Amino acid sequence: MVQEIRTLEEMDALLAGPDPVLLFKYSPTCGISQVAQEAWEAFQDGPRTVLLAQCDVLEAKPAARGISELIHVAHQSPQVLALLDGRCIAHASHYSIKTSWLAQAEQKLLTAVQAAA
Repeated sequence: MVQEIRTLEEMDALLAGPDPVLLFKYSPTCGISQVAQEAWEAFQDGPRTVLLAQCDVLEAKPAARGISELIHVAHQSPQVLALLDGRCIAHASHYSIKTSWLAQAEQKLLTAVQAAA
């Protein structure tokens, strides 16, 4: 299941939470976002070990822009952020968003969690 982020408060809660997160930011009117969304949806089909969240950058502009300020990563759309302990440990945008990159980002998050334990 994918958590939809609509407000800056929801974004803050996502960052403050204990779970590693892959966050997909997208625009429903952008052709490149549609290509990235296909990879994002295909990635969701398998069993996931991290929290998945997404943010429509048009519907939730303050949240989408706010995350960039909070984690000091330039805003792009489409964009995927791998988040752990309130910081971004990996990110990809535009045509770099592929199922293989998403799997690698998930593994990177899991490795970071295990190293911190």
